[in-house]
Amino acid sequence: MRRWAWLAVAGAALGGCATGPRATLIEMDPMRFEATREGGETRVEQMDPKVLFGEAGRAFETADYRTAAHKYRLVHERFPESEYATVSAYNGALSLERDGRCDEAIGLYEDVVTATAGSKDAQDSLFRVAACQEQLARWQGLEKTAERILAPHYDRIGVVERIAALAERGLARQHEGRLAEAERDYKEALALYQQNLENRALQQSPQVSLAQLQIGEIYRELFASIRFKLPLETMARDLEDKSNFFLMAQSAYLKALRLQHPDYAVVSGYRLGALYEVMYDDMMAAEIPTELTREEVELYYEELKKKIRPLLVRAIDIYERNLRMGQRFGKQGEWVKRTEASLARLKEVLRQDSTREAEAELRRATN
Repeated sequence: MRRWAWLAVAGAALGGCATGPRATLIEMDPMRFEATREGGETRVEQMDPKVLFGEAGRAFETADYRTAAHKYRLVHERFPESEYATVSAYNGALSLERDGRCDEAIGLYEDVVTATAGSKDAQDSLFRVAACQEQLARWQGLEKTAERILAPHYDRIGVVERIAALAERGLARQHEGRLAEAERDYKEALALYQQNLENRALQQSPQVSLAQLQIGEIYRELFASIRFKLPLETMARDLEDKSNFFLMAQSAYLKALRLQHPDYAVVSGYRLGALYEVMYDDMMAAEIPTELTREEVELYYEELKKKIRPLLVRAIDIYERNLRMGQRFGKQGEWVKRTEASLARLKEVLRQDSTREAEAELRRATN
């Protein structure tokens, strides 16, 4: 923001009649205006912190976050000693965040942390810093912010906030590839939840559901990383490992589903169905000995499809249940669309398989 000019309007001189001792003179503070440029636009602002704060609040209420951020920042920067300065820094950062300018918001949130160190306000600001870092995929910074919260930055940190910070640190470590550390954070968060089930603030907590879901994601990634490759001895070991990761991921997703949080239940339902779908696809893509004849290969795939068809049937059932759950929660986002797409694909796979089997039976009957 570029400062252009300062203007001063002299205060009015108000006097009574100059005919007696009761005549008085009242001097008012000057009204100051500043011309600034913001985003290529020139603005003339009345430089009064109370006026700017009120204008910023009205802009925020109408979702004009760019204007709100501009005016809140003016209060914070031009009137650092005013009663509006710190709250303007927080509100300005929130406006920037809502405007998609998380990088700028972090600096203002940090100003609040500095101004209110050790307080609940500082803790709340650190959580907003964490949200911005997550949005920007700054995982190393997110881990450090979560550790600042857990230090604790605020010595009366509650169980809800501790669970949230553990979930955030776990997410950061997971994205950095430190899966064992991430799982420990998630499990610590879930253990705190189990110890405080009577706490109504934890009912349908998004952080609890996130921690449970992400444990499933850790095992899903390990499950998906295994491919069936020859020789047969290696393939047998891969099948055992893949099956174990499948079961661990399945258990985590089922627990996340039971928590019934609207934002994470549909994700968990989709991931649960996808476990069966991926297992089917990976088994169909398994390496086969090169010495098999064409007829032997065809027979192999025919028998394999019969044996693993229950995976498709189970996936279809889960996807259909997930769509019904999404409708119950009023969800129509990305995970509902993914569920619909996977459901349509698997139904088509089953239809084609049934058609080929019917044609094969017909050929055998006529030979």
